[in-house]
Amino acid sequence: MSKPESPTAADTVAPPRNFTLSIEDRLRAYAQGAPGYIRRRKRIEDLEARLRAKIAAAPDPRAVLATEAFLAELALLNDLIGRHNSYYPIEANLPVDVRTGRLLERGTPWRPLSSVTPQDLLARRAD
Repeated sequence: MSKPESPTAADTVAPPRNFTLSIEDRLRAYAQGAPGYIRRRKRIEDLEARLRAKIAAAPDPRAVLATEAFLAELALLNDLIGRHNSYYPIEANLPVDVRTGRLLERGTPWRPLSSVTPQDLLARRAD
């Protein structure tokens, strides 16, 4: 019988990884700026603030809610929210609570953003 070979330094230095990023890949990622989920969340917040400001500035807020342009912007806002809810847990690499199986965001269970209705905007309008 042959004697088993002892591990070499190359075998014990670092465990195998699923992937690695080269320096060039890291620099390319940094050059792209903020991650997608952060840019998307900023767009959501800015668009919601703009819609609330439109409602607050109008003499008849309910008339603004019925315009086609306002409804198109509201649809865009809800589309952004839907995409954010779909991709955020993956892009932000949210951990999973092993006991409950729920995603965690900063130690608390993650809750997806809820869709926005005209009534929500009317209630939260910028005064």
